Amino acid sequence: MTSPDGATPSLDAVIAAFGLRPSQVQAFDPDHPHIDAQRPLLVLAAQREGASSVVAERYPPGHAVMSLHGGAVTETTVGALAALDGGEAWLVAPLAPEQDARSLAGLRAIMERLYSPDGCPWDYDQTHESLRGYLIEETYEAIEAIDRGDLEGLREELGDILLQVFFHAVVAQTSGAFTLDDVAETIARKMVRRHPHVFGDADHGSTAEEQWERWDAIKAAERAEAGKSGEDDSPFASLPLALPALQRAQSLIGRAARAGLADAPTSDAALPALSDAVEALVDAPAAGRGERLGALLWAAAAYARAEDLDAESALREQAARFVDEATSDASRGNA
Repeated sequence: MTSPDGATPSLDAVIAAFGLRPSQVQAFDPDHPHIDAQRPLLVLAAQREGASSVVAERYPPGHAVMSLHGGAVTETTVGALAALDGGEAWLVAPLAPEQDARSLAGLRAIMERLYSPDGCPWDYDQTHESLRGYLIEETYEAIEAIDRGDLEGLREELGDILLQVFFHAVVAQTSGAFTLDDVAETIARKMVRRHPHVFGDADHGSTAEEQWERWDAIKAAERAEAGKSGEDDSPFASLPLALPALQRAQSLIGRAARAGLADAPTSDAALPALSDAVEALVDAPAAGRGERLGALLWAAAAYARAEDLDAESALREQAARFVDEATSDASRGNA
């Protein structure tokens, strides 16, 4: 395999020694170390140093590797590579999809297997509608992890949300509606289109307010291009009705101000309005208290907007404090 003068064997010779076809070759590139672990990986001697850490991270220690040394091919494992003395090349065996845990391709293949006639009967029985509740539940669990400052928990919950994205995509793929690649393309193109100050020639030094105006104009152009112009061109059209009420109220106030439909709330005006809303609730007859309470909560959302606070988070944190205090009081009472 090695020439008499000790020169490195040609790539063709290495490929032939491993019994590969050229079309099967995925060679490690240290400048672009992203690999498809579900295909065989060829690592030449010159790339060994850069590939070692990538291979050790991506493959389990007992995973099969063939090593080419002195023209002879021997079998070894990922965990034993560090002890090998020299050699012309490694050929790392492909991972099965369920083993390829550090890639989105692995998760995609797992979900495609589960959502198939010979996969999991429960998974194969699911629809977009039946999965709706799980998406909501996993999203709220991620929010709770954020509120706790629990990054380990957040990592797990984001994985659960990612599972839901892949699940919906594979359901849609089976029906011919769209694929995961379509989902990725849609959001990638949207982010580039909506950030011309980063990916285009627009002024990068524009103010946040100007960027909001540009964002709204781009969204309106997108709706027109999609043939949705005129259906509901209000600035509130894309704001989900299912949002928590305080969060939706604060967003409505902000969108109305950006669209020129209402004045942006200021601290000087919002705080007296909040006080007025409290007085109106106190003086309201029983039949009108629900409406007055809504006006008070709206005034609270406007004040939060003026002060750049998050009303929904503030109320959630207050609820958490209440639970902690009530639980603590109950514990002391039972002591």
